[in-house]
Amino acid sequence: MISLEKEYLYQIRDVFKERRIALELKQVEVASRSGVNIATLRLFEKSGQISLINLLKLSVLYKMDRHITSAVTDRSWWSITELERAERFKTVR
Repeated sequence: MISLEKEYLYQIRDVFKERRIALELKQVEVASRSGVNIATLRLFEKSGQISLINLLKLSVLYKMDRHITSAVTDRSWWSITELERAERFKTVR
């Protein structure tokens, strides 16, 4: 059975690879334009493994960065209690 984490990695990998193909970009072009090493890109498209910074570099090139950041910053699904607690304890401990 595949772990939930791996399932998420594979979903992200698949979407990014599909986006690259939809934009008619070859891996070599992506590596050159994004600053992500070609070996790193190939590993990502095979295994789903990639650092956050490299994922963000790809998302900028693929014009997905606003969608990625909005998924993280959107708090519409947080409960009122969670929002209040986050506001109250904003200071880093």
